[in-house]
Amino acid sequence: MIALLYLAVFIGGAWLELGLAASPVSFDAGINILVRWLLLAFPGVGGLLAAYAHTARAEKTAAYIGWQPGSPFQFEVGMANLALGVAGVMCLWMGHGFQAAIGVVFSIFAFGAARGHLDQRKKSGDKAPGNSGIFLWLNDIAAPATILVLLAIRGIFGS
Repeated sequence: MIALLYLAVFIGGAWLELGLAASPVSFDAGINILVRWLLLAFPGVGGLLAAYAHTARAEKTAAYIGWQPGSPFQFEVGMANLALGVAGVMCLWMGHGFQAAIGVVFSIFAFGAARGHLDQRKKSGDKAPGNSGIFLWLNDIAAPATILVLLAIRGIFGS
């Protein structure tokens, strides 16, 4: 259920920033706040925690996903998550171009992970919580889709 932590970071951070605004927030500013906090929460916090899980807790993480422990690819996935985590945190102060790039990179990675998890479920019946549970639906499908939609809205309306 750690995926709910990412959702809480997003909701709490965006709510706090919106609540502390000196005046009513414009549509553009609201979209920017949502994008910034989604990127901090999912690729940022999520990436850092996934990097820890795939490196320091590799065997337990493999079992949670339904993978065989000991795969060297797990370390590589951990390093990819570390890169996304650092870049996601940087989205708090970086500009729109950087945020858009990280949003697209995260979305490709997450949608690819979703495809892999769904394939694994179909081919081998892997219904482990880390393969078919909330991580799949929230982190690998809903979050990247929402990020891409908000980035498109920001691009269309020029905020």
